[in-house]
Amino acid sequence: MADVEGAAQRLLRALNENQAHDREGAEVEPGEQEAHDAGLRPGSPLYRAAVWWLLDKGALVPDREANARARNAAGAQHRDFAFRFTRRGLDMLRGVTGEAGESCPQERGQH
Repeated sequence: MADVEGAAQRLLRALNENQAHDREGAEVEPGEQEAHDAGLRPGSPLYRAAVWWLLDKGALVPDREANARARNAAGAQHRDFAFRFTRRGLDMLRGVTGEAGESCPQERGQH
């Protein structure tokens, strides 16, 4: 498969530039514009893998409240999921990470 980490980092950058604007906890919904800005096709295997990579690394977390509201809205099956931008995601954009994508020492033990 193509470079998932690179695709994820481009998607994270696009989400920040278009929606989060360096705000920890900002609600973001990856969409066509962010996919395009990251050089991805919405819904493609690489796009989905990039979103999962960001979730796995803690750059994004599901926004449970927004997703619950969307499930109760008409046409919800056609909507994307909402996420929250985390401190970890902001740090990743700034290049504040340890080796192999591990969290930096000051982040360890914080949740």
